[in-house]
Amino acid sequence: MLSDKLIAIALTEPSAGSDAARLKLKAVRDGNDFVLSGEKTSISMATQADVAVVFARTGTEDAKARGISAFLVPMHLPGITRTAFDDIGTRPVGRGSIFFDGVRIASDMMLGDEGQGFIQVMQGFDYSRALIGLQCMGVVRASLDEAWKYTQEREAFGKPIGEFQGVSFPLAEAETMYEACRALCLKTLWLKDQGLPHTAEAAMCKWWAPKLACEIIHQCLLTHGHGGYGSDYHFGQRYRDVMGLQIGDGTANIMKMIIARQMAERHRI
Repeated sequence: MLSDKLIAIALTEPSAGSDAARLKLKAVRDGNDFVLSGEKTSISMATQADVAVVFARTGTEDAKARGISAFLVPMHLPGITRTAFDDIGTRPVGRGSIFFDGVRIASDMMLGDEGQGFIQVMQGFDYSRALIGLQCMGVVRASLDEAWKYTQEREAFGKPIGEFQGVSFPLAEAETMYEACRALCLKTLWLKDQGLPHTAEAAMCKWWAPKLACEIIHQCLLTHGHGGYGSDYHFGQRYRDVMGLQIGDGTANIMKMIIARQMAERHRI
């Protein structure tokens, strides 16, 4: 009987976050098996996942990105221990570290070709970064809807506060930015579907959407006045959750590096 399984992506290590090609967790071949030794950290669902896609070094460190392979690893295997982080946001998902102490896994649990793991995950990022952008815009949409409704219900000086430009204009600006960012995310996915280059656009989604979401959620909180600062509304939780998306799947500065590199290549003489 089939059952649902939670899957974690185990890429980041204590000494290799943005520079993922420097991974140190080793997978050493031993007969028909590989033996995994090392640590993964800042892994979403680290303590909840049933299995994890673990990226490990099967080649030499000199091989850098081309010495990394991906494995599907059940989290109940002997030699695996896990710890949880106490994060300020995204608490239902959670993060933590996963330790591999001589974990033995069959060679047929390797995903794809040996040494191609890094390339595979980079291709996946071009997809997931656009999805993260849309995820952020979903939170923005809910916050803006609540803010517009509040501006019609709350009155000051004898009329709804939405009639004051100081209240409505910031929301009007936010709506414009929301539409632009959402369109960028959808364009990126369209480019992917057409088999066209979209690495730069995906990085734009990942850099801009979480940043924009934090700014708009902040504005919606302020629109609600002192009430928005309380736990009766969800703005605090949303802000903390979206803030984490400015880090995972690539930081803002890494995204800007990717955008600059891709655009320079497109305009190379």
